[in-house]
Amino acid sequence: MEDSTLHGTSSTLPSPPFVHVQGIPNFRDLGGWPISGEPNKSVRRNFIFRCGEPTRATDEDVEKIKSLGVTNVFDLRSKPEIEKHQVSGAAGIVTSWPGIERIYSPVFPEESYDPVSLVSRHADYQTSNSEGMIRAYKKILEEGVTTYGRIIRHILKNPEEAILIHCTAGKDRTGVICAVILSFCGVDDATVAEEYSLTEQGMGPWLETIVKAVQRSAHVTPEGARRMAGARKESILGALKTLRADYGGPEGYFRDKLILSGDDLVSLKRILVVDEDPVCGVD
Repeated sequence: MEDSTLHGTSSTLPSPPFVHVQGIPNFRDLGGWPISGEPNKSVRRNFIFRCGEPTRATDEDVEKIKSLGVTNVFDLRSKPEIEKHQVSGAAGIVTSWPGIERIYSPVFPEESYDPVSLVSRHADYQTSNSEGMIRAYKKILEEGVTTYGRIIRHILKNPEEAILIHCTAGKDRTGVICAVILSFCGVDDATVAEEYSLTEQGMGPWLETIVKAVQRSAHVTPEGARRMAGARKESILGALKTLRADYGGPEGYFRDKLILSGDDLVSLKRILVVDEDPVCGVD
């Protein structure tokens, strides 16, 4: 059953980076953040957007998304998740908008939703310290190679077409690739962590609904469910350290795991970093 209290990204949230849409939570622009050491450069705006589950988008929302220039939506969820764990209660329903292509790009294979895999992953997500989440994010980096490579190659091939990336909350699978992209652009870790933490604001009433859904599906305590749903800065900061230690940073990850060439990396930087004053920053 759908929760009638749920609504999308609140108009009271700062814009940018948030974009107010009635039926989609946590909808925001990944651009506008400053490049470290380069005061007149920032991440390109109105090009990569991120959000949570979009199943309750209204017709007005779709028109808004089209007006942003979005042509492709990358859905990072698996089929079992869509069929059983949609927060809106719209089991099995996927987003299909005229004029916008939905690209089914699950990070986790369907078999990783068996009971053993779920228990193991949930144990990492609900730990009270950041170590469990850091392990979980390393798993996402490994499992997401094909999906993340598809996203980056799409950007390289379609540098004038805006995209939307989402999972359920728009926090973990979406948050990891967004953090890697920002770090690759030259955004400092503190700012990447600030951007990541905005999810807790962007989820609004959906956050409590996700906590309850996690309790039911993962059979965890309310405290554990809240930790799983939260967006603690130390989680993504630890993931960035892992990215450098295990993969040689975002460039190494793109080069060695996503199999991008040196020319690809140069082109990607040109596409993503622009000469304009930042519009977002850390207070």
